[in-house]
Amino acid sequence: MKIYLIDGNSYAYRAYYAIKELSTSNGVPTNAIYGFTNMLLKIIKDKKPDGIAVSFDSPVPTKRHKLFEEYKAHRPETPKGLVEQMPHIRRMISAFNIKVFEKPGYEADDIIGTLSKMLCSEGIEIYIVTADKDMLQLIDRGIKIYDPMKDKILGEDYIIEKFGIEPKRIPEFMALTGDAVDNIPGVIGIGEKTARELLRNVKSLDELLKNIDLIKKDKLRMLIFENADIIKMSRELATIDTSVTLEINKEELILKEPDWTLLLSLFREFEFTSLMKLIPSESKKIEYEIVSSIERLREIISSIKLTLIKEEGFYFKIETEYGGASSTGKNAMKDTIVGVAFLTNMDGYIYIPISHRYSGMTPLINKEALFELISPILTDKDIPKVGHNLKYDTVVLKKEGISMEGELLDIMVASYLLNPNRSVYNPEDIALEYAGIRKKTFSEVVGKRESFSEVPLEEAASYAADNLALIKELKEALFKRLKEEELEKIYFELEMPLIHVLVDMEKAGVGIDIEKMNEISKELERQLEGIQKRIYFLAGEKFNINSPKQLSRVLFHNLGFIPKKKTKTGFSTEISVLEELAESHELPREILNYRSLSKLKTTYVDALPLLVNPLTGRIHTSFNQTSTATGRLSSSDPNLQNIPIKGEWGKQIREAFIAQDDNVLLSADYSQIELRILAHLSQDEGLLDAFRKDIDIHTRTASEIFNIPLEKVNSELRRIAKTVNFGVIYGIS
Repeated sequence: MKIYLIDGNSYAYRAYYAIKELSTSNGVPTNAIYGFTNMLLKIIKDKKPDGIAVSFDSPVPTKRHKLFEEYKAHRPETPKGLVEQMPHIRRMISAFNIKVFEKPGYEADDIIGTLSKMLCSEGIEIYIVTADKDMLQLIDRGIKIYDPMKDKILGEDYIIEKFGIEPKRIPEFMALTGDAVDNIPGVIGIGEKTARELLRNVKSLDELLKNIDLIKKDKLRMLIFENADIIKMSRELATIDTSVTLEINKEELILKEPDWTLLLSLFREFEFTSLMKLIPSESKKIEYEIVSSIERLREIISSIKLTLIKEEGFYFKIETEYGGASSTGKNAMKDTIVGVAFLTNMDGYIYIPISHRYSGMTPLINKEALFELISPILTDKDIPKVGHNLKYDTVVLKKEGISMEGELLDIMVASYLLNPNRSVYNPEDIALEYAGIRKKTFSEVVGKRESFSEVPLEEAASYAADNLALIKELKEALFKRLKEEELEKIYFELEMPLIHVLVDMEKAGVGIDIEKMNEISKELERQLEGIQKRIYFLAGEKFNINSPKQLSRVLFHNLGFIPKKKTKTGFSTEISVLEELAESHELPREILNYRSLSKLKTTYVDALPLLVNPLTGRIHTSFNQTSTATGRLSSSDPNLQNIPIKGEWGKQIREAFIAQDDNVLLSADYSQIELRILAHLSQDEGLLDAFRKDIDIHTRTASEIFNIPLEKVNSELRRIAKTVNFGVIYGIS
């Protein structure tokens, strides 16, 4: 049986100083709470103890304070941020159902010392979680120290090797050296090395004090003689009391199931989003029906009350191979429908399997037959459509020839408007934030399977119905918040209509001239071969230019360049280092050129033709509506916002993007829309005047910052002014 005894004060301090500047959105400090909680989770998960207990120091002065008034007097005052967090750490421990020990007039060390000796005597293996040196004296055959930050277990061998004495003699060692942390005086002038030598030659500190005359060095002998009383007092201060009267019920120490509801509540309160996912998913049973015959589906569709769904909306969810509708970064043009879930008359959850594949699979419904029956609802302009990531679903449906019409009500976009700083907006994450409900995620359901199509039908249907129930529950909560935050206008008049625009853009895709890309690739290959030869000539040898290790050897060992930065494996060859070296030597310049052209070739010129959809002959990116805190769109799979623009190669690559016959590509951009909004809201006379007179706003700002005429502003000064202007808008300055 293994029991871990945690020094609560010691670890709270370590957690506080190990994690910097962590707080909630309201400014409540949480670094110590988070660190302490993670430590508990790490011990429970990795060490699998049979029991855990935590002990805290008592605020009541101990016998050590009576013995020596200055005991711990030099310790700095406990930081206010840590003091504020200590009650919450106790709340967290309570939620884990872990026993806490505390006794007036005793330190946590004494309580842990007593517990460890008592439990060890009954054959229980003890691990003490602490960073305090004085606790080392408790180490015994069945008692060890565990340091979770270093993941180290310290036993008798460690003490003998480090201090040259048995663990129980650590108080003797501290009696000589003192301890700055606890303000144990010891003897000034005796360090660890001297203390080790002194104690190694005697059986006890008492023997040393009785035989001071045998100490050969005069100065050391005098130090011991003059400080004998201080040494004895220091030993007493350093000795842990292992005979504290405690009421112990071993059953209370046994590790129990945490109070998951309370833990989830605390994780939400302190905004520990990553920890919320550790809470077991809620197993509330949602009744659903798996429809595997077209006749039954026809019955269900005919039973739907149109007047009801026109008022409440049609709740549906499309499940795909790779869970696009459960995330934001998948490409709908490449995904495949696995099943469709919808809600009938606001209370019946239906799942229709289309392309599940595994042995013993129930007969599937024909996709075309399904959409023939359901498309009248999806294309009805008078029926609102309610779901999650409806843009994705709309693109998937368009591939099937169905144009979804009517008002869209998307909980993902609603959640984004309310909190644009999140990185993901899966239904499960939204449920955690707004409803305190922990549900299984798409990745948890799929597990190690290749895709959702391999998930057993009952499990897949249960997940889909669960998600639909979440969407229904969250819609009410989110729309209430939208109203409170006065975001309804943006949601209904801007974000929802935008979905249809983005769907059309994604479906249309963009054409590229593959032949031209191949020509650019060949020319880049020729240039790279030439640069490669020059690099080999300048280096005096052939080597793998793409290997940081080999490049480092050539630059810093062979050619004698002075290293600018070190990494774990050697000297850095990152761009900033090469740019600095390039100021004085041709080889780094050529390597930078090689890297630049190589990146263009592999990332764009060679990669983009491979992304052309064979069915459409075009590239279809995903435009992400909920991925930036600033409200901008982003592009992914592939990212078409990063296509090079500078230089001759950038120009050639852009020329490879082509319009359809009898069409042209038009490049358009708003003229400083953010700064125009800023001018309107602030009514800043300088901004307003610049826009009225059609003066370049960054040039105008540079002119005012550097107090020079407009015509004297160069590109570098304009760039600095641009940084200032946008820094104001985005809260950087």
